[in-house]
Amino acid sequence: MAWKAEEAPQRILKLLARRGRSTLAEVCEELGLNPSQAMRSLLTLQGEGFLKLSERRVSLFRLTGEGEAYASQGLPERRLVEAVLRLGGRASLREALQEAGLPKDKGNIALGWMLKKGWGAIRREKDETLLEAQTPPEKGSDETLLKLLAERGEADSEWLEEQGLLQEAFKLKHRNLVEERVKTVWEAELTPEGLRRAEVEAEAAGKPLITALTSELIRTGRWREAEFRRYDVSAAPPTLHPGKKHFYLEFLEEVRDILVAMGFEEAWGPYVETEFWNFDALFQPQDHPAREIHGSYQLKHPRLGRLPSRRLTLNVKRTHEDGWKTGSTGWGYRWNPEIARRLVMRSQTTAVSVRRLSANPKPPIKVFCLSRVFRPDVLDAQHSMEFHQCDGIMGDWGLNLRHLLGFFEEFCRLLGFKEVKFRPSYFPFTEPSVEVFVRHPSLGWVEVAGSGVFRPEVTLPLGAGFPVLAWGAGLGRLAMIKLGINDIRELHTKSLQRLREAEI
Repeated sequence: MAWKAEEAPQRILKLLARRGRSTLAEVCEELGLNPSQAMRSLLTLQGEGFLKLSERRVSLFRLTGEGEAYASQGLPERRLVEAVLRLGGRASLREALQEAGLPKDKGNIALGWMLKKGWGAIRREKDETLLEAQTPPEKGSDETLLKLLAERGEADSEWLEEQGLLQEAFKLKHRNLVEERVKTVWEAELTPEGLRRAEVEAEAAGKPLITALTSELIRTGRWREAEFRRYDVSAAPPTLHPGKKHFYLEFLEEVRDILVAMGFEEAWGPYVETEFWNFDALFQPQDHPAREIHGSYQLKHPRLGRLPSRRLTLNVKRTHEDGWKTGSTGWGYRWNPEIARRLVMRSQTTAVSVRRLSANPKPPIKVFCLSRVFRPDVLDAQHSMEFHQCDGIMGDWGLNLRHLLGFFEEFCRLLGFKEVKFRPSYFPFTEPSVEVFVRHPSLGWVEVAGSGVFRPEVTLPLGAGFPVLAWGAGLGRLAMIKLGINDIRELHTKSLQRLREAEI
């Protein structure tokens, strides 16, 4: 309604004069204002010295899916103890889990918490684990909180602290039974000047205070019955935060644009890949450590995929076993097609390059893939289980290692790195191989990519008899260097402050 835009500050002053202090949510509910409208009025009143705005952080807690299940069925440790008591106070772990209806993974959790809470004991007799419990345990505060959150849906940290349950909320969060969401609460309080202003306006017999002169006020003549607010033309305007892309996405697009401008064509491949394309086609032996569970994610279902054409499969098989016609002696083992069929989460975008080379075995070829790869790792400031890799190949008659080095010098220059150097290295599928380093102002020389010339054991089975230059770069590290970031997790930050401060 029209009065809200004209009278909101005046009504807020009256509300605060009556209540003393109010939060933004209370102002909106009491006066029927939307949050943005109410906040504008509060900031205006604060700028004029009529009130003080303060903010505080409040945590909101609610049950996770697992927490909801435990709220209705009971914590696993309680179910385990009650099962032991029903079995006479002494039972094997297997019998107790079966009686409690707990799977083995939940049983381990239940057993640990049962011992931690002192609800029972564990014994070992004749290679069997026995559980003992004497009396039903009293209801704990964590169970009380589960029930309260199931009934309320959500509870804030201030209310939980009044109930003496805040620490229990953090314990349940650690067990992944409760999730926490932090929100900002704005609170307004009148200054002495604001209180006097509210009293003056109360004496004005409801005369509205106009902050914006509208056509409706002029047409109806209501402006004659109102008081105009004084404007401070020297006041600083509010800070605007326009929408923009995430800085990491901006960097990825910059890399993509550079490669396209250099004549590369972008290629795509599946995240779920067979070991044939992820390893075998790259001449990595089937007993290579990278194939173990710590080197790649293996799928449980479906477990196996399809091999390519019989001719290509046979070429790769013979190359692994005796070198075929590549001039190599191979790896000297019996190649197993069932291992090659196993499905993994793609651990390198080089799998996309060899797929494209197999489909286009005639020169020239110049493609790149900028996409995600997945490797088992521990998440910390320098490592991640999922990250972006940029991989590319250049193939044609007459190409050699000098062309590859020249490409990297130009690529790094376009990314803003003026100094580049190379060091001989080893990679399973290239020979010769080099590592690429760029000079960082504060970190010194930093490795950013690996590269080399594909071995004949890679190219000939795919039908490519010409030289193929290959390279792969971890874009996370490049982005951290260019953007001045020390923690790889910040590349995916959702912090509004960090995103607002990032340069476009």
